[in-house]
Amino acid sequence: MGAKVVLLDMDGTLVHIPISIAQFLSNVYHELGLYFTVDQISSAREKVNKWWDEEFPDRTLWTRQAFIKSNHRLLETLGAKGDLQSLSERVQSHWDNLPEETGEELYPEVITVLRELRDRGIVLGVLSGRILPMSLRSLEMHGIREYFRHVISPETAGAPEAKRSLEMWRFALNKVGARPNEVLHVDNDYEVGVVCPRRVGIRSVLLDREGVYAHIKDCAVVHDLTGILDLL
Repeated sequence: MGAKVVLLDMDGTLVHIPISIAQFLSNVYHELGLYFTVDQISSAREKVNKWWDEEFPDRTLWTRQAFIKSNHRLLETLGAKGDLQSLSERVQSHWDNLPEETGEELYPEVITVLRELRDRGIVLGVLSGRILPMSLRSLEMHGIREYFRHVISPETAGAPEAKRSLEMWRFALNKVGARPNEVLHVDNDYEVGVVCPRRVGIRSVLLDREGVYAHIKDCAVVHDLTGILDLL
């Protein structure tokens, strides 16, 4: 399974966040003098997420101002008092620092694998559903930005449904300047990370860290990133 280019997902592939988003928000609200339980926040987020999916189905429109609007909606749903616009903007400042504030962690084998792939002359890229600033912030925080020639996100690719959009994969092929059979994508999500790129001819490796994809037989499966070294 040779490849000139390897594209890697972010969450669950390169990094993971060890606390829930509800816990992160509880910490943020506490710092702002707002006191809501994790359960209250989780329940409110379910309602706001439904609104968000209707209001912003196009991932290319996920701007900072859109996120502030979502923060405002969540505070309203929780019954927060005070200047909600100002609070929403302050909450967003914490979201901007999500990797640091959640204690985001790099999987232990990542740097070794990236170094080996680079030494083999393979071009590396990140292809993630995250907005671009968040991907870049994580890569910089973990000291691995230098390994990646390309960082691809829904808004840069013009992909309304992120990895579910053919635009995401077509943009990636154009960006890296390679044919589909020269590109390998590594992802921990079978539906969006294996099935979707297959539609444009890109091969994928399914990263199954938790052993939940034992039934998958139509693609290569590895249990940590070191597994891809034997496939290339």
